[in-house]
Amino acid sequence: MSDELELAILERMQIPGWTTTRAVLQDPNDQLPEEDHRRVREAMERLARRGLVTLWRLKLTRQPVEMLAAAKPELELDKDLEQRGAWATAARIESIE
Repeated sequence: MSDELELAILERMQIPGWTTTRAVLQDPNDQLPEEDHRRVREAMERLARRGLVTLWRLKLTRQPVEMLAAAKPELELDKDLEQRGAWATAARIESIE
């Protein structure tokens, strides 16, 4: 199952270059069990440890919502969101515990 999740994450982030746990789970309202979100977060962390993605903390500016995002290593998600005038900000996660 973890290999399938990792592949789903890598496929989902091809365009626009990043994805969130919600997008991988296709859960726009955050209604799925926390266990499902935990498994996706762990898969993203495994990919980050292997250098296949960078992790970002994504904050929606119009709602008090924060989520984990995985992006292509060369993508500066914070600058990308700012240039597009997105309703979110991003902060790179430098280390994974």
